Amino acid sequence: MSFVLKTAWRDGRRQSKRLLLCALSIVFGVAALVAVDSFADNLNRALDAEAKTLLGADLQITSRSAFSERTELFLDTIRGDQAREIRFASMAYFPKADQSRLIQLRAISGGFPYYGAFKTEPAGANPAQLNRPVIVLDPLLLIQYQLEVGDIVRLGQIDFEITASLLSVPGEAAFAGIFAPRAYIPLAQLESTGLIGSGSIAFHRFYAANTPKTPEAIIAENQSLLADSYLKAETVEDQKEDVGRPLQNLNRFLSLVGFIALLLGGVGIAGAAHSYLQQKRDTVAILRCLGSSAQTAMRVFLVQIAAVAVVGSSAGVLLSLLCQAALPLVLAPLLPFPLEFVISWPSLATGFIYGVATAFIFGLFPLLPLRNISPLRALRASFDSAPIRSEVGVRGLAVFTMILLVLFCISRTDIWWQGAIFALALGLVLGLLWGIAALLKKALKRWFNPLNYLLRQAAANLHRPNNRTVYLTVSLGMGTFLIYTLILIQTGLLQQTDIAAQNEEPNLLFFDVQQDQVEGLRQTLADYNLSVMEQAPVVTMRLAAINGREIHAIKRDPDNTIDDWIMNREWRSSYRGQPSSAETVITGDYVGQWNRFEEPVPISLEAGIARDMGVQVGDRLRYDVQGMPVEVVVSSLRKVDWTKLRPNFFATFPLGVLEGAPQWWIAVTRSPDRETTANLQSALFKKFPNMSAVDLNVVLDALQSIFGRINFAIQFMGLFTAATGIIILINALSTSRQSRIHESVLLRTLGASALQIRSIMAIEYGLIGAIAGAVGIGLALTAASTLGVLVFKLDFTVPWLQIVAAFLFVVCLALITGMAGSRGIATHPPLAILRKES
Repeated sequence: MSFVLKTAWRDGRRQSKRLLLCALSIVFGVAALVAVDSFADNLNRALDAEAKTLLGADLQITSRSAFSERTELFLDTIRGDQAREIRFASMAYFPKADQSRLIQLRAISGGFPYYGAFKTEPAGANPAQLNRPVIVLDPLLLIQYQLEVGDIVRLGQIDFEITASLLSVPGEAAFAGIFAPRAYIPLAQLESTGLIGSGSIAFHRFYAANTPKTPEAIIAENQSLLADSYLKAETVEDQKEDVGRPLQNLNRFLSLVGFIALLLGGVGIAGAAHSYLQQKRDTVAILRCLGSSAQTAMRVFLVQIAAVAVVGSSAGVLLSLLCQAALPLVLAPLLPFPLEFVISWPSLATGFIYGVATAFIFGLFPLLPLRNISPLRALRASFDSAPIRSEVGVRGLAVFTMILLVLFCISRTDIWWQGAIFALALGLVLGLLWGIAALLKKALKRWFNPLNYLLRQAAANLHRPNNRTVYLTVSLGMGTFLIYTLILIQTGLLQQTDIAAQNEEPNLLFFDVQQDQVEGLRQTLADYNLSVMEQAPVVTMRLAAINGREIHAIKRDPDNTIDDWIMNREWRSSYRGQPSSAETVITGDYVGQWNRFEEPVPISLEAGIARDMGVQVGDRLRYDVQGMPVEVVVSSLRKVDWTKLRPNFFATFPLGVLEGAPQWWIAVTRSPDRETTANLQSALFKKFPNMSAVDLNVVLDALQSIFGRINFAIQFMGLFTAATGIIILINALSTSRQSRIHESVLLRTLGASALQIRSIMAIEYGLIGAIAGAVGIGLALTAASTLGVLVFKLDFTVPWLQIVAAFLFVVCLALITGMAGSRGIATHPPLAILRKES
């Protein structure tokens, strides 16, 4: 072993730069993996530490309507500390600025929060303990309307005094008020505002803490009552899961992207090691002649590969300490609790082990064949052409590597088959990249024979012996595929939120419009040269039965596949004589008029919710329309374009059925600018305090802000893959530098100029970039269009200008990196090489 270590050290000292560059291949992959795992570890630690403050209580019970008498009797039996909250969207008027805006109004009472703190500036202004008209506002409102403590805010018919600005509330992220700023008032003052009435859209919440029984026991003992009363009960553990699930899903995706960077790094090490060990065959043959066994000779380079794995993984772990601090900074505003940066030693250890294992395993592929090198190679030059026979060990290592890949992907997902599918998709993409690159290389050799000498020589370099065309295409193509897939999906999502930029689409929504206010709304809009583009009545109801099965029975069925939100939600349906401009009937006949006094009433369902409910045309449902049972039959299914701001509904009834039911109206219009919107909102508040006007531009700005942060995190991780591809390209250039110098000298000896040699290299690197870019972008278009249609429900369109820009970027990247790594080759003096050869 002493001989092996000494020989490996002495041989490695002369090749230290090449070995360090080889180690650099896995640095970014290890850094990405450790950064993501550390973020997840910090997230779980914070979730555990802030568990009770996420809910603010031990038990939360929510209803989309006022609690019934039966529910109130049940709530009284819970005992312990109790608090109430009613939250809904409403318009607030600011007399000082003479403007109004939609806010999230939250009326609270009792000792809430029981865990954590209701933080305000100045401190101690929790309205839950007060019984006078005071209000705590989101600081965004104070800044936007230049308000101060002591100013007045009008809600409905009552003026409220601003006592503080809101800093934080248990369980709410900084983004909680991004769609509509929050405002808190005492619950005792809510009724006097006149904002809550029949049909109002509001969430009623009950909080309990320090109860005699555990929250889990309370829920278990009252399952039937909770189901029958459409109540949602949540405990601290439920809140932890709700808060953590979206970020955990994002974290798993990021970790898989990081693993791809690590896997590509392994491919890069295999390629670099192959080129390095090709030059060490003579060394192995000499060692064999001096009496070393094949195993001993191979162990010399096995030690070097192991050193490369350890050094690269160690550097990746150190780099991750910087990278893992970036994710919390980007995603912290999305979290309902503070997230501190803490070094996660288990994540560091795990990432180091993954990096070492990946580099070592991929390094074994070019190393194992060295065992078959004969001592005759050192004695007979003609033996150099004898191929090294393939062996079972390499094929067995390949099978072992694939098994490890599948197991890793499965370990990173909650459901095993999702990890298996990801591994299969990854293998398919790698196989496609590899196969396409190999086919293109053969095609260039067989059919590409241009008259131009420079172009012909550059193309010949792509299929010459010991070229790196295939694995360079795989690495750059995979990086292009990953990053551009993410960019395409991001572009599609942001296009869906860019509704307000479309001149023909409405950008102002009015809801809670009472029947006797519809005409007043029209007149007010006319004063601003606007008109109602569409309007629709809204009737609240609940789903009571599906094909004769009561909803309560379906909920108790262990084999039920219908989501609870469908059965528990308060349906807001409408009636109209024909589909709206955002709807298309895809199955059945739309019935617009029903003058018969008989049931079942034909209705139209949105196709997506019909699929989730498991119903088709001809199936029968029963709705509870505010105490009145109505039997209906599904006469048609509609496809609804939810990206259009139109009065869209899951269920629409024909005319002649619901006109007499209690209802309110929804309407939309288009405002030419934000100044008109602000003035219109203020005018409507003065006339109709209960009416709410939603500026879609504000909502879209908020959505784009959230998407921007999430997409930045995803693309940040994707850049690690691209960086790995660049390192592999540099590595390949370094390992083939000597052979390129020989080629350059030969060309110069034959009369080629330095400019011609540079042109040949530039064309070669450009062709590599073009192949990798074309294949990567093509696969990205396929993946993004599939995900966009099937997962994100996007109308995918091909962005041709963006595709051209991405293609040119990849080509330029390969060209610049290649030429930078080939400096000095074209001007290398021929005499030095010729003397060495002689």
